[in-house]
Amino acid sequence: MYRTLSMYPKSADPAQVDEVVQRSAAAFKQSPGFQSFTTSVDALMGPGAKHGEVARVVVADFDTLEHALGALDAESFREVRAAVERLGPTHYLFECREV
Repeated sequence: MYRTLSMYPKSADPAQVDEVVQRSAAAFKQSPGFQSFTTSVDALMGPGAKHGEVARVVVADFDTLEHALGALDAESFREVRAAVERLGPTHYLFECREV
C-alpha cells in the first residue's frame, strides 16, 4: 500500500485547509486504487506537537504507487493541488505494510 501524508502548518487559514481537505477527499475517492482518506481532529498531541508548527495531518492510502501518483497527477485534482500548495503543507509519499 502507498500512503500520502500531508501536514498543514498552523499559519494556514483553518477554513481554507478544511475546504481543500474536503475537495482532496472527494477527488481521491474517485481515483482507481483508492483505499482510505483520514484527517486529524482537534489539536495534535505528543512531544512532536509541542512546538505547534503543524495544525492538521491528512493521510490518503492507495493500492499501488501507480495509483497514488495517478491520483496526485489527475486532471481532476490539478486545481485542488494548486489550492493545497498555496497553503504550504509538507507532503510525503511512501510505501507501508503491516508488521
